[in-house]
Amino acid sequence: MFTDRDRVRLRAWLESGVEDDGTRMLFVSVRRNLNRITGDVELLVAVARRLREGRMMGRARLPRDLARTVRRLEEGVRLRGRS
Repeated sequence: MFTDRDRVRLRAWLESGVEDDGTRMLFVSVRRNLNRITGDVELLVAVARRLREGRMMGRARLPRDLARTVRRLEEGVRLRGRS
């Protein structure tokens, strides 16, 4: 979804609150693609849940760092009331 450069920009914005032209362009891109991004995140969470359920049956597992990320995403989805 985001490039490394985008991530650096967003983290800097979160820390300082200062927007530059690049940050504004990134926000515009996110707004334009928000439905697709939301759909992709929801799909990722659903796939992760299914993989987690399959652990007991010997199916594939998520790498630990991806599993942590998915847990954070699931928590965000639950907080917004979409589970």
